[in-house]
Amino acid sequence: MARVKVRMYATVREAAGTAEIALDIADLAEVMDQLGAKLGKPLASMLRGFPNDPEGLVVLINGRNVSGKDARAVKLRDGDEVSIFPPVSGG
Repeated sequence: MARVKVRMYATVREAAGTAEIALDIADLAEVMDQLGAKLGKPLASMLRGFPNDPEGLVVLINGRNVSGKDARAVKLRDGDEVSIFPPVSGG
């Protein structure tokens, strides 16, 4: 188990009702599962598609983008920071 800080931004933060939470977890899958369980259905439904939805969330671990089919299996260490952003678009 690792103690990590999870920061949420924009519509993810609004769905969570908080900007930040600390969790004791082992991998990114647990982060997604625990966030949904602790912070409610609106957030759980946003997290459900990660990482399979190419239009979905942007997730960073210590500032590095995590994506791809194996993203949920990424192991975390004490002190890691997970940042979750809604889809980003622009032009």
